[in-house]
Amino acid sequence: MSTAKDARGVDIVEGATCIYGAPVGRSIALVEGVIDGFTASGRVWVKVVRRAYGGSASWGTPRDRVHVGSDRLVVVDALPECVLPTDAEEAAEARKQRVDRYRASIADLEAGGDVPHYLGSRDEALEFYRELLAELEAA
Repeated sequence: MSTAKDARGVDIVEGATCIYGAPVGRSIALVEGVIDGFTASGRVWVKVVRRAYGGSASWGTPRDRVHVGSDRLVVVDALPECVLPTDAEEAAEARKQRVDRYRASIADLEAGGDVPHYLGSRDEALEFYRELLAELEAA
């Protein structure tokens, strides 16, 4: 067990809910997470639950697990229930929407629908959408 303390001096234990500020360009985003362990150097592993961005969410690839300095986070006993989806739920919904869109495009092309000019022939368009669908279903 670690003897790490958060910014307020509260003991940090695995499984505790925490919040911390993550740099986003020249701003800071609030991140909610769960303590997931400690690094050998004393930093804290945090499983990210939800990120709150103050504008654009297009900065780099978000990671599901990050390490944070213990003095840079605050352990909270319990956060109120939140109706907003977690990052994982948002990603799953976006993936489902893409799969549905690709399946609809394939069905439309197979039924004789118009082929977008940028996809070449009907066979090339079908191959394109089937490859995209296969990649999503394999992930």
